[in-house]
Amino acid sequence: MTPKKELKDKILFQLRYGRENAKKGMDLAEAVGEKDDRIIRRTIRELIAERYLILSSAWGYYFADDAEDLEGHLESLRNRALEDLRRYRDLKIAGKKLLDPHQLDLI
Repeated sequence: MTPKKELKDKILFQLRYGRENAKKGMDLAEAVGEKDDRIIRRTIRELIAERYLILSSAWGYYFADDAEDLEGHLESLRNRALEDLRRYRDLKIAGKKLLDPHQLDLI
């Protein structure tokens, strides 16, 4: 078994169903023998791409235990993505002179 597969298996073994059973990234890192929770975040993203229903909240990571929980999480991700796009647009407009100093202002 590869080290990456072993880490994924350890993380999956540690996770539980439901937000009330969520585990923080640092707690997961400690439980699987990692020093850095960035490795945990990266590996969880890979597991999600492999179709594991792993959700995250302020309380940590957990498996979705019902459709309502998943739908709420998806809505939250969608809203966050839209807000990030609005901020991107606004910063790009606000920084136009910095990004292209040779652009002439329209009167």
